[in-house]
Amino acid sequence: MIGIKCKSGHVFCACNSDYTDAEWRLQEAYYKAQGCTVEEHDEIRFSENEGCVDCGSLEHEFEKLIEQIKSEQL
Repeated sequence: MIGIKCKSGHVFCACNSDYTDAEWRLQEAYYKAQGCTVEEHDEIRFSENEGCVDCGSLEHEFEKLIEQIKSEQL
């Protein structure tokens, strides 16, 4: 499993290492550019603190970016 941790150390996104695709690689690059870390582990445990400000803003911004890319391709 591959997990993405925000600057606060919360794991907020994970993927099976055998099933990474172009969208996952885009997510890795996007989050790494913002200071997140991408780590591979046998087992990923998501952080229980769902109120993490860093995680919420990162995920929100990524979804907006995906929508923007989709609309520009039409």
